[in-house]
Amino acid sequence: MSVLRTLFDAAVFVGWFALSPPLATAQDIQNIAAIVNDEIISAYDLDQRISLTILMSRFPNTEETRQQLVSSTLTKLIDDRLKLQEANQYNLSVSDEEVAATLDNFEKSNNMQPGDLDKLLLEQDIDLSTLIEQFRVQLAWNKIIQRRIMPRITISEDEVAAVQQKLKANKGKNEYFLSEIYLPLENDTDEGQLRNSAQNLVDQIRNGASFARAAGQFSEGSTASAGGAIGWVLVDDVEPEISEVLATISENQVSDPIRTALGYFIITVQKIRTVMENNPDNVVFDLTQIVVPASSEGELASPKSQSALANSLSNFIDDCRYLPSLLTEISGEESGSGKLGKIRLGDLPDTIKEILRDMQPGQASAPYEDDGVYRIFVVCDRQDPQMLSGSENQIRQDILIRRAENRARGYLQDMHNAATIETR
Repeated sequence: MSVLRTLFDAAVFVGWFALSPPLATAQDIQNIAAIVNDEIISAYDLDQRISLTILMSRFPNTEETRQQLVSSTLTKLIDDRLKLQEANQYNLSVSDEEVAATLDNFEKSNNMQPGDLDKLLLEQDIDLSTLIEQFRVQLAWNKIIQRRIMPRITISEDEVAAVQQKLKANKGKNEYFLSEIYLPLENDTDEGQLRNSAQNLVDQIRNGASFARAAGQFSEGSTASAGGAIGWVLVDDVEPEISEVLATISENQVSDPIRTALGYFIITVQKIRTVMENNPDNVVFDLTQIVVPASSEGELASPKSQSALANSLSNFIDDCRYLPSLLTEISGEESGSGKLGKIRLGDLPDTIKEILRDMQPGQASAPYEDDGVYRIFVVCDRQDPQMLSGSENQIRQDILIRRAENRARGYLQDMHNAATIETR
């Protein structure tokens, strides 16, 4: 996905106060890898970031891999130093509380228990400050983008209309959320070696390495900073060699290296959808079901009281936040109440399809009588395929994100051009 979506949805690790950083030798710390406007990046900083990249990306921790990562990792450390310097220039600071919250979110999103991160990094001899610094940079850069880039972006009605017209012209065709790794073929490039490197990357990703991390480290394309994410494209939007592969690739499948006139590409398709699709059966609902128990001795003595309870519940619910506690109160072990998860409308019985068809998030259905019980369906989320491709708000958001990414890359390049950078 795009770098801004990543930043807006940013989630990172927790439990960082308990970790004691591994000791570095004085020589490691004193050795200089680069100087950025009089600020030093040490060989220790470089080695630690390489170790973190290998851990996070699930690359093999071999000497060959570490050597391959030196150049790209040093470039990223230089970028990070420039971003922090720029944030400081405009007094855009990142608080310890912001970093702690971001780390906490990451741990939760990765299903880690408190303390797991400390143990993991300690086992790998990785200083926790390396991770903290990386995400402090992300938070600072996000503030720069939000405050200095995005407010200057305007999107005209004509631009939105042009995108809508293109979507209408391609209605019914497949649209792909595409990510890439681009390895350029230049005049002095050994093509055989480049092809072998591309195949090695494919093998590592298929064996569990992160595509986004591999793109961030090795891709020479403009999308590298976004983990290789290009966004939604049609077959006609990409090179012919890539479009041929799109017709045969499945979601989350990684392609073999693709040779084009520009070099080698590795692609993966995160999602596939149909442009301006209007088949209501493809609406996906996130559902919870509440089943009012059948009448039993001592409670709900009659169908009337059962019906009254069901109607009361249906009228009471207007937000899914109530559901966990509500289910705990009313559900017996065999009641059938509970979260059903994401279900495509077309996969439901016709009777239930009619109930759900026009429901929106937060709504509860009227009670539906079924074999002596009353069922209530609560919609916690609704994903409309046609809204994903054609809504004005979605189009504006896509244009805004792409334009901000382009300007952010230009902004960073300007910072490079104005900086004094020395590498050792």
